[in-house]
Amino acid sequence: MRRDPTFDTPALPAESLRSRTVVITGASDGIGRALAERCARAGARVVLVGRNEAKTRNAAAEIRSRTGSDDVSFEVADLLFIDEQVALAERLRAAYPVLHALVNNAGALFLEREVTRDGLERTFALNHLAYVQLGVRLLPSLLAAAEAGAPARLVNIASRAHKGARLELDDLQGERRWSGWPAYAASKLANILFTRALAARVDARCVCVHAVHPGLVASRFAANNGPMGRFQRRLMDWFSVSNLAGSDTAAWLLSNEEGGRMSGAYWERRTLTTPSRAAQDDRLADALWERTLDIAGLAEPLAGCRT
Repeated sequence: MRRDPTFDTPALPAESLRSRTVVITGASDGIGRALAERCARAGARVVLVGRNEAKTRNAAAEIRSRTGSDDVSFEVADLLFIDEQVALAERLRAAYPVLHALVNNAGALFLEREVTRDGLERTFALNHLAYVQLGVRLLPSLLAAAEAGAPARLVNIASRAHKGARLELDDLQGERRWSGWPAYAASKLANILFTRALAARVDARCVCVHAVHPGLVASRFAANNGPMGRFQRRLMDWFSVSNLAGSDTAAWLLSNEEGGRMSGAYWERRTLTTPSRAAQDDRLADALWERTLDIAGLAEPLAGCRT
C-alpha cells in the first residue's frame, strides 16, 4: 500500500484545542478516528459518533489509552435515518450546550440503489442530509461557543469527486436515473453547496464553515459493497494517503487561526482551493438548502451570536 511521500503530517500544537469540545461523525474508523486522536492529543474534549456501538466504544477506549486523555466519549447513531439524526442532535445539544467544533465526516459510496425507511436514497440521506441535520440543529451550541476572534468551526468532509458532478434538484433521490459513483459525486457537490449556503447565513465572526477534500485515503471506504467494493478498495489503496494525512486539513482548520478567518471556503492540503463552477453556484446552493430543510423538517435557523 503506497503512502503519499510528499506531504508530512505534523502534530497539532500542544494544548491548541484545550478546553474545546469537538464532535466528529464517522469516527470509529478511517479519517474520523485519526482526527479524533489528533484532537485528543491537542487537549480537546472529543466526542466520537459511530454507527456500530462496539466498534465506536473500542475506538474511544483506544484513543483514551493512546493519548492519556479522559475527555474522549462516544455516541451511537445510524445517520442513514432521520429519526436517528434528530435524536443524536438532541442528545448532543443537551450534553454540550457549548460546542466549539463539529466535523461532518460520516459517509459512504453505495453501488446499488436502495431507499431508507424514510423513503430517501441512501447516498443522499447519509452523505448530505445528515450533514445538514447536524449542522443546523447544533448551530445554537456552536454559536454559544463563539468568542471574540475565535469563532466555532463546522467542517464538512467533501471530495474532489464533486468536480464534474451534476445535481438534479427535481430528482434528488435518483428515481429517474441513478448510478453509484455519480450519486456519490453529487453528494460531495452537495456538501460544498451546503457549506456555502450556511456560511452565507451565519456571521463568520460566530461560526466559520469549511469544506475539505481529504485526498484519496487508505481506509475501508467503499469496502461495504461486497466483492466489487473490495476490489475497488484494493485499486484505490495503491494511490491512497494515510488516514492521518487525510485528517490533516480538517485538524489544521480546527486548531489554526486560519480556520477562523473566512467561511464558506473549500480546502485541500491546507490550501484554499477553487471548487467546480457548479459548487460556486449560489442560486443552486440556495435552492438545495431550501429543499433539504423541507425534507429534514427544519426551519430557517436564527444565527446570532454574542460576540
